[in-house]
Amino acid sequence: MRIMRSAIPLFLLLLSSSALLGQSASLHGIDLSDLDRKAEPCDDFYEFANGTWRANNPIPPSQTKWSKRWQAGETAKDKLREILEAAAADKTAPKGSNEQIIGDYYGACMDELRANARGLEPVKPWFAKIDSAADMASLQEVMVELHDIIVNAPFAFGSQQDFHKPSWVLADLGASGLSLPDRDYYLKPEPRFKEAREKYVEHVTAMLKLAGWDQKSAAAGAQTIMGMETKFAEASLDNVALRDPANLDHNTTFTQLQAMAPHFDWVAYFKHKNIPTDVDMNVDQPKFMQEVDRQLQQTPLADWKIYLKWQLLNSVASSLSAPFVEEDFAFNSKYLSGTTEIKPRWKRCVESTDQLLGEALGQKYVEKYFPPAAKARMQEMVRNLLAAMRDDILSRPWMSDDTKEKAMAKIATFNPKIGYPDKWKDYSHVEIRHEAFFEDMIAGRKFVELDDRLQIGKPVDRGRWGMTPPTSDAYYNPLMNEIVFPAGILQPPAFDMNAVDAVNYGAIGVVIGHEISHGFDDQGSQFDFLGRFRNWWTDADLKNFQTRAACVVDQFDHYYIDKDIHHNGKLVLGESIGDLGGAKIAYLAFEKSLEGKPRPEIDGFTQEQQFFIAWGQFRGDETRPETQRLMIQTDPHPIAKFRVIGPLSNLPQFQQAWSCKADAPMVRPADKRCDVW
Repeated sequence: MRIMRSAIPLFLLLLSSSALLGQSASLHGIDLSDLDRKAEPCDDFYEFANGTWRANNPIPPSQTKWSKRWQAGETAKDKLREILEAAAADKTAPKGSNEQIIGDYYGACMDELRANARGLEPVKPWFAKIDSAADMASLQEVMVELHDIIVNAPFAFGSQQDFHKPSWVLADLGASGLSLPDRDYYLKPEPRFKEAREKYVEHVTAMLKLAGWDQKSAAAGAQTIMGMETKFAEASLDNVALRDPANLDHNTTFTQLQAMAPHFDWVAYFKHKNIPTDVDMNVDQPKFMQEVDRQLQQTPLADWKIYLKWQLLNSVASSLSAPFVEEDFAFNSKYLSGTTEIKPRWKRCVESTDQLLGEALGQKYVEKYFPPAAKARMQEMVRNLLAAMRDDILSRPWMSDDTKEKAMAKIATFNPKIGYPDKWKDYSHVEIRHEAFFEDMIAGRKFVELDDRLQIGKPVDRGRWGMTPPTSDAYYNPLMNEIVFPAGILQPPAFDMNAVDAVNYGAIGVVIGHEISHGFDDQGSQFDFLGRFRNWWTDADLKNFQTRAACVVDQFDHYYIDKDIHHNGKLVLGESIGDLGGAKIAYLAFEKSLEGKPRPEIDGFTQEQQFFIAWGQFRGDETRPETQRLMIQTDPHPIAKFRVIGPLSNLPQFQQAWSCKADAPMVRPADKRCDVW
């Protein structure tokens, strides 16, 4: 990550580039054909903004959601496929070059005949290692090796910035080893969770049978696995508790770790990982580690072997032969998410390459598809949005000058990253062979694990990215105080060099504002301008903030996907504050950019209306019912419909732009209107 920069004078941030000073008549507005003219914008803006597009473009069988945004993400994979096919066909690329590594990985992945012919063969050496363990001590040695290939059972080990000294990287131990989506799937009594548990046991049984177990042994093994995972689930924090940094902040010495879990050989583990025992360390969930220790002491060795075999098999199933791939898809994608068709192999191979070798692939992607002009225009918008956030915070009547001053310090040190890293990762020593996909996948995992582990016990490398350049997404990191926008998201409909400012501010502008607002949501607000986990609020200001956040919780608690299932407002609070703040400050920045300029209508819509339609069209996903149920339980992001109508219904600017009456469905009553930023 880059060194934090000092504040830039506000008047400089608000100066527009020549691209923004005047809009060419050739630039387009929103897509009129997407609108559902039968819907009233003041009644259901989600339907109005892109209802026709969704009606004409049903969710493809292999997708869980669909919109122009998701369509663009899939189209980007076509571009990655072209890069990878060209690399795979190039037999002259030097060994260790990016072209050789990504080309041979993709080529090996695409060899489905070889993968099918090998069957379970690639996993057998690992199974043999597990079987050969004569006692818990030797089984723990195998567990360490499984961690090397990111089979993180029953706990995970990796790097994490120190919450209290974020310039330093410490070792972090986290809860892991659950195969259902989250702890509540194991514990809640509602029929949908009970059914999921039954389906899961059937799935594990089927997978073990594919691995050569007879019906009786497979069924018994599935029950053993379910029993162990349920105990781990009981000792795990739920998704809402996991959102509070205070619940994960447990700086721990090596001696304290040994006392917490004395039946695990931590000396041998740290020696294998080449990590000194005096390293700074955090344990996310001490109660979970105590349960790990209890099971190490009380669970039979034979049961642990079954559990670890399953964790391995479950982790690598998508890289094995067709029967494993299909059974893995049947439960994890078809049952849990509702997709009816597996993605074509080429697309799965593109995704796998991006996951494990993402910067090698990303370097080729940005060379071809991310022009400097796009980065420059994006940088301009980020500066304008940061300026708007500053103005907005300074205008908050409920914040004291003392808290505002500290918030200004945080805004001043925001570090935007756009497109791709300044320094690329070096993959030259990753051993990738054209004829050995499973082994290539293992080599890629080992690189990812080692690349992360080598950060431990060192100053933070501020140039590192948490997403690959082709990723169609963005993020905020409170410990870095950085906002990151990979090249993959900087394409239509999020960002369009040929669109008017109203469209770009309404789409990528709100995304930028969303990520900035994360610095001041219920999580980000607990970290200061240096990324330290500490309270920088006065007591009165913090109470005011929490009251305003509670309004958002209550709003989303009342959004239902059916009569019995509704959002958990506390789970989606951060993302919902991000959407609300993002829409508001993007609108403020856009309005600022129009000062002193003519505001002609475009295709019958005002500039302000174009802004809001752009957000509705960018965010307006159609989502499968099964995926909605999964999201409600596990995802901190609300369902797309509520990401459109939720924030906009709180904004007086939206009501004014569309001349909505006070009692319109898209206008929340004044006493229920949420206003955080």
